[in-house]
Amino acid sequence: MNLGRRNKVKVEAGMASMTDLIFLMMIFFIIMSTMSNKTLPVDLPSNDYTDPSSKTGVVEVGITGDNKYFFTEEAPENYTMEEMIPILEQKMADSGQDGLKISGDKTANYESIFLVIALAKQKGWKPVLSYAN
Repeated sequence: MNLGRRNKVKVEAGMASMTDLIFLMMIFFIIMSTMSNKTLPVDLPSNDYTDPSSKTGVVEVGITGDNKYFFTEEAPENYTMEEMIPILEQKMADSGQDGLKISGDKTANYESIFLVIALAKQKGWKPVLSYAN
């Protein structure tokens, strides 16, 4: 008499139906992602940027370690901020360019550099920073 063999429970799980379900879901999502082609307009930057410092006639302002301003193409005469503004405006008007190269000594005060940047932004110039020792 063997009574226990007929009521044996199978412990196995069928993986074939699970893989079919996963493939169907993957195909469904691929088809749905291609059908929902509602793209947002992306405003990508254009590649027509030119470095203002590479143009000829770009005005350059330097800042010394004792927070004085000078123009590199002239004699090393130092100016205060109030003295430098009208000279810089005249140089920018003469050059016809809107690029302003700002170079500062590493010991120069940040405020002196940011004042020139703020002036450039106020006037609509394009400031470019460079590093000087």
